[in-house]
Amino acid sequence: MAIEYGGTLPARNERYDVAVVEPDARHRMRIGTQLAGAEQFSSIEDLVQHLRTGRPLVAVFGPGLAVPYGFQQVHRLISAYPELGAVFAVEEVTTELLQQALRAGARDAVPVQDAESLGQAVERVGAVLTESSSRVPAIPTARPAPGRLIVVFSTKGGVGKSTIAVNVAVSMARHTSERIALVDADLQFGDVAVLLGIPPQHTVLDAAATADLGDAELLLTMLARHESGLLVLPAPTDPTGAPMLAEEMRSVCRALRLTCSHVVVDMPAQFDEVTLALVEAADDVLLVGGLDIPSVKNLKIGMQALDLAAVAGPKLRLVLNRANTQVKLDVREVEQVLGLRAEFPIPSDIAVPLSVNAGIPVVDHAPRSAATRALDHIATSLLGASDASRGKTKKRRGRRRKGSEERTR
Repeated sequence: MAIEYGGTLPARNERYDVAVVEPDARHRMRIGTQLAGAEQFSSIEDLVQHLRTGRPLVAVFGPGLAVPYGFQQVHRLISAYPELGAVFAVEEVTTELLQQALRAGARDAVPVQDAESLGQAVERVGAVLTESSSRVPAIPTARPAPGRLIVVFSTKGGVGKSTIAVNVAVSMARHTSERIALVDADLQFGDVAVLLGIPPQHTVLDAAATADLGDAELLLTMLARHESGLLVLPAPTDPTGAPMLAEEMRSVCRALRLTCSHVVVDMPAQFDEVTLALVEAADDVLLVGGLDIPSVKNLKIGMQALDLAAVAGPKLRLVLNRANTQVKLDVREVEQVLGLRAEFPIPSDIAVPLSVNAGIPVVDHAPRSAATRALDHIATSLLGASDASRGKTKKRRGRRRKGSEERTR
């Protein structure tokens, strides 16, 4: 297909144009009515005759083009027209279809019947295109050095691992203007989206196909954004879905580290290839345990396994949850058994379960609680003093938290 430019598209707004491309007239009109101001075309060839260079364009391709030949055409179009961002509006978004769309160069795929998601996808892609076109090309989007990878791991369920991962990540996002990402690597029963109150649109499985393309900006568009600024990649909503390979998970984290200063990963409480791969790649391993004999025993076994695999060593940093609980087992005894200092003790605090049930991180729900102070300490320790020395700490953090606490009273 030869690409020739001519004519113009009417501007949907001052920043970018929007076009709908779909062979079926009913689908085309249906999508067009959801995107007011969008020009409609029955074929990619028809769209090509109206393209113009130098102007960002979000092209929404309908169900009739979500087929192998359509994906090939879209891929060739995007290669010839870099200012174009593609979105597929399809009857059903499956992992396989999304992967095919992403490999074709599309930036998203949404259900055609979900007008709200379609509008959000168009606006998101339009914003990315506008931002990209305004950049100086010589300036890379990647960081000068990869961000730090922090995995939060436990050898026993029910010790508060996910709650700690979520709150530490939110606190980190509150303390710095750098990008912070949180990845839910518990592919079967991940709770990150629930704990943050974020409905998952794209998951870590979807992101794996994007990471393979090496497009860091595209990957960022797939992450949900928490109001703290934290970027979130939830676990799959279907626990029976296709398994994820260790290298795929490493690719996702590796791609995120190119654009984020810190990537926090909430790990499953099990040993498998994915767990060992991420622990090996991590800069810091937050090992979470509690003040009970089964937890200490499992921690000891887990540490021995990690040491035998030569993947942890000095990266282990012990987080002892509910460390002030009176259960005839104190912190010093746990430290002696494990041979590891409890660097981050977190006190038992009623504010934590209350915040979990509210779907709000405790660092926002109860900013003056003892648990929040302990979690903030972990966050600032992981961030280090670099942001403070550059004066990048967010000034609004205290005001937002104060408002949050007043709402809970």
